Amino acid sequence: MNMITAHLFLAYSTLLHRIETREERGASMTEYAILVAVMAGIVLALVKLLGGKISGFINGINITT
Repeated sequence: MNMITAHLFLAYSTLLHRIETREERGASMTEYAILVAVMAGIVLALVKLLGGKISGFINGINITT
């Protein structure tokens, strides 16, 4: 009876580990997607707010070779 219990416990813990690992990967991907979306929104807002100033700054740079 102890052997059966040991095998059942091993199967249960392996299955539980696989389920937990799978959820972690999904959560990490979701977090990265949200992070990238927020960063893209910030960049777009900054370009919209500072677009003219950045363009003037770049045009004002005197490049001599």
